[in-house]
Amino acid sequence: LSQARSPIFPVLCVSESPTLSIPPLSPMAHIEVAQEEGDSSSREPLVEALPKTQASRGLLPSVARTALVLALVGAVGMAALRSGTSEKPPTVQGWKALTRLDAEACPYQTYAYAAWSGPIKVGTCGEIQIAPKSGSVKCTLRCGVENGIKTYAFPAGIYEIDEQMLVPEKTAIIGASNPNYMSNPTQSPDWKQQTLFLATRGVTSYTMNYCHAPDMVHTRIGFVLSSYVTVRDVSYQGVDTIRPNDNGALCGGAAFETKGCATNDCSTNVNNGGSDGQGSVHVTIENVRLNDYYYAEDKSKVGAAIPDNTDCSSSWDFNSVCCFCKPNGIRSSQVGIWIPESRSNDGTQHFFVNNVVSSSNQADGINLHGKVHHAWVQNTYFANTGDDTYALWGAKSNPTNVTFKDNVAVSPGILRPNWYGVCVATYGLNDVVFDSITCKGPTSEHAIPMPGGKGYINYGTSMFVFYTSFSASYPPGNRITIKGFTFTDLAGQSYTASTGNMDWPKRGKMVWTSSNGGGEAPYYLTDKKQVNVIVQ
Repeated sequence: LSQARSPIFPVLCVSESPTLSIPPLSPMAHIEVAQEEGDSSSREPLVEALPKTQASRGLLPSVARTALVLALVGAVGMAALRSGTSEKPPTVQGWKALTRLDAEACPYQTYAYAAWSGPIKVGTCGEIQIAPKSGSVKCTLRCGVENGIKTYAFPAGIYEIDEQMLVPEKTAIIGASNPNYMSNPTQSPDWKQQTLFLATRGVTSYTMNYCHAPDMVHTRIGFVLSSYVTVRDVSYQGVDTIRPNDNGALCGGAAFETKGCATNDCSTNVNNGGSDGQGSVHVTIENVRLNDYYYAEDKSKVGAAIPDNTDCSSSWDFNSVCCFCKPNGIRSSQVGIWIPESRSNDGTQHFFVNNVVSSSNQADGINLHGKVHHAWVQNTYFANTGDDTYALWGAKSNPTNVTFKDNVAVSPGILRPNWYGVCVATYGLNDVVFDSITCKGPTSEHAIPMPGGKGYINYGTSMFVFYTSFSASYPPGNRITIKGFTFTDLAGQSYTASTGNMDWPKRGKMVWTSSNGGGEAPYYLTDKKQVNVIVQ
């Protein structure tokens, strides 16, 4: 390993340091090492060149006394990142194992919120002793600083969270191990080997003041991620059992959010997590598992009928009727991952999600809202939402350079059965790519009509729906690209155009449409004049 051939990483260093922490690299970094001089055909991620016992650790062992350290992104690489012109996704194999400090081996214990969150909020770094809620064995929350990034290595255990916590800039929260088996995403991990953040309270009332409360820190539960923040190798469990009416148009409440407004239109001066609402840049969420800790206990309630809970068609005033006004009992977060609208003109940029699994959410799975630029969501599995599984909701903010790749959606909308939700939806954008998306869901056979008496339905109508509602804008030159897809019912039987309905929803059938280029795909447009769709 004498040279690094990547033009972005031209330096390979040797250190005699017995323990050396590796800082989180940019989420767009691509790490490669050539085998021989001039050989460009045989490049392997650097971590694969290390012994397996070392590659699985965040610190190279002291007995080796030698650490291989990648230089930070060079001038060429940073220029490419900042320009946002990269057409390829980040290559994560080569660096994810190197960015985790070794967590201390501790008994599996539960820690109160104040014990672990306080040091992170104030920026304490070093060997931080944290006491469990019960028992006398204190454990160490290790923190190392490299190039301004504070990396906190959490031992396996349960870490309570009882507010919406703002994670400071240039912070990495790294858990004990990857909780996901992406070849079998529904397989739960051995929780005693995992770092789990567990909400201590949640939404149980339909009438809760959720979007317009004066203080989001004590209204919602979850993380708000500032700029240059990484979250990796952790699980999160929410305990909301209903979607409040105040959140019907969606204002947040995700396990993980970036900085932004508390309302979806920034109509109040309140921001999420007590933040400045200015948006976040260079955020990574990787190897994360959502709302699975209680799922085995709650899964029998998914899709279950609740008496007198579906009076949704008679009035648009959902305060006067019971349209899913009763808790479903499925402990979850409102949303899995949420980018809110932000107060800055630049919005949220360079946002990377990889290897995330979610068992349930009361509302959307992943929703990117407002001014979003250079976002990449890949290798995810989201099941059992109460709304759309994957959504890009630009409204009038025209998101650019957004890609969803190799994402799986199962049972969209099922937490409010037959009411609202598809696998993929957009509500305004400039450009987006949906590459190799898999959708497994039921048809609209039993869909509940929207109010108004016209029979409109928004549940199980197709795989993709490109809406013009919710202030959606599609400026001239907009482009939605669909690159391959898999579309089946829950039993794995493929939906086809011949068994569907062309152009517009029909109860019990999936909509298919011919794109601008002539290719057919399972989508429909509520306004064909505004939206340009290319099927490849």
